[in-house]
Amino acid sequence: MAVVSGGGLDGDSRALRVARAATAAGYRVTLIGRAPATVALPGVEVRQVTVRDVLRTHREVRPRPGLRWPLAYRSSAAYDHRTTQLAARRALLTTRSAELAVVHRPLPLLVAARAGHALAWLRHGIRFGWTRTRAAQYRAAVRRRRRPDGRLDNLTTEVARLLLGRRAWRRLDPGLLDEEIAYGPVLDAVRPHLIHALGHRALAPAVRAALRAEAAGHRIEVVWDAPPRVPGQTRRDTVAADALLRTFAREADGVVTVGHRLAGELTLHHGLSTTPAVVRNAPPLVPAGRDHPHGVRDRCRLGAEIPLLVHTGPVTPDRGPATVIEALPKLYDLHAAFVVPDPDAEELTALRERAAQLGVHARLHVLPYVPVEEIPSFLASADIGVLPVHQLPHHQAVLASRYLEYAHARLPVVVSDVRAMAAATLELGNGEVFRARDTADFVRAVGAVLTNPRRYRKAYDRVDVLRQWSWETESTPLLDLYARLLGPRR
Repeated sequence: MAVVSGGGLDGDSRALRVARAATAAGYRVTLIGRAPATVALPGVEVRQVTVRDVLRTHREVRPRPGLRWPLAYRSSAAYDHRTTQLAARRALLTTRSAELAVVHRPLPLLVAARAGHALAWLRHGIRFGWTRTRAAQYRAAVRRRRRPDGRLDNLTTEVARLLLGRRAWRRLDPGLLDEEIAYGPVLDAVRPHLIHALGHRALAPAVRAALRAEAAGHRIEVVWDAPPRVPGQTRRDTVAADALLRTFAREADGVVTVGHRLAGELTLHHGLSTTPAVVRNAPPLVPAGRDHPHGVRDRCRLGAEIPLLVHTGPVTPDRGPATVIEALPKLYDLHAAFVVPDPDAEELTALRERAAQLGVHARLHVLPYVPVEEIPSFLASADIGVLPVHQLPHHQAVLASRYLEYAHARLPVVVSDVRAMAAATLELGNGEVFRARDTADFVRAVGAVLTNPRRYRKAYDRVDVLRQWSWETESTPLLDLYARLLGPRR
C-alpha cells in the first residue's frame, strides 16, 4: 500500500502513524510526500516528490496588469532584470563619483568629467523614477494575484463555477495539476494495491492513479482520509475545493475521518454509500513518567519552579496565539512556549513584536517541532497545554490532535469553548474552559489550573481515557477497513 501526504512528511503525524500501523499489520508500505523528507521508519520505503508549482505560480509571476496597473512589468524575469540593472547602474555611478573626487585631473578635463557625470546621474534619476513606478505596479498586481478576493475576482470565480461545474477546480486551482504531475508517475511506478490519501488534495492523484492502473489490469483501492475542512482564504479557494471534492469524493472505495460528527457531515454532503470510519489522530500509549532527555522546559532553560504553558502547531490567527500573548502581562512569571513547524515563519513576527510592546518578550519561547513519537514526552515537563482556538466550524466538530497529545503528556489543558474540546474537558475534568478570544477569561482559567495542577492531572488516572485515546485503539477501524478492501493478508 501507499500512504500519500499532500504536504511534507516530517511534521505529518497522521501519515507516519498510518504507515507504522499498516507495517505492523503486515502490509508493505511506501510513504509518499513532498521533499525534503528526513523521516526513516523501519520497514517503510519513503519516496519524496518535488512539486514545481509552475502552473500555480504562473498567475503570480506573469500577472495581467489590466486597467489598474497598466505600467506593471509583464513577468518576474523582466521585473528582476530591470531592478537589478538599476541597482548595478547606481553602484557604477557611486564609484565614478568617488573616482572624480580622488583622481587628479587638469581643471578643464575635471569640469567636463563632472558635467558628464551630472548628466549620467540625471539620466539615472529618470530611469529610477520610471522603473520604481513600474516595479510598484508589478508588486501590487502580484499581491492581488496571490490573494484574489476583489469583486472582479469573485465574479470570475462564480462564472467559472457556473460554466465548468465540477471541472472548475482546473481553472481556479491549477496547482492541483502541478501535484498530479509530481505524484502521478510515482504512484504508477509503485503500483500499490491500496492508496491511503491524506486530505482532499492527495485524493485526486490517488483516484486518477487507480483509474490508470485499472485500465492496465491492476486493481487499486483508494481510502480517503478526510480532515476537517478549513475555510479557504478567498472565494476562489472555497469554490475550487468544493468542485474537487464533488469530482472525486464518491470515487473513493473507503473513507476515514477524525470525528463522528464530521463523519455524518461527509456522508450527507457527498452522498457517500457508507458512513466513514472514525480514526482520531491519537498518539500511541506510553508509560507514565517517561522523560524526554531535552524536554520543552529544558529547551526553554527554565527551572522546575517557573510556570510554563505550551502551545503546539502553526500559529495562524484562528488558533488564538494572540490571546496567549495578551495574557502574559497579567500572569506575572508565567512563560509561554510555542512549538511550531518553522520558528522563522512570518506569522511569528507579529507575535514577537506584540510581546516586545507588552514587555514580555523574555517570557516568550519559540521552539521547532520534535519527531512525532517524542511529542508527549517532550511536552510532559510543561505545566499547561493550551488550545485557544476561535469558534470556527472546523474547530467545533473534532478533538484536535494537539488535545490528545497534551492528554498523553498528562498536562492540564486550557481550551476555548469550542464544542468538542470543551465537552471532553468538562466531562473528564482535566482542565478549564474559557470564552474564545476573551483574554480576561483565559487569565482566569490559567490561574485556576496553576493554583491546583495536581487536581487536573489526576483526571487522567481516574478512568481509562488514555487507552481509549491511543493510536492502538484508534487504528483498529482503519485496519478493519483495509482488510475489507484487500481481503485476508497472505
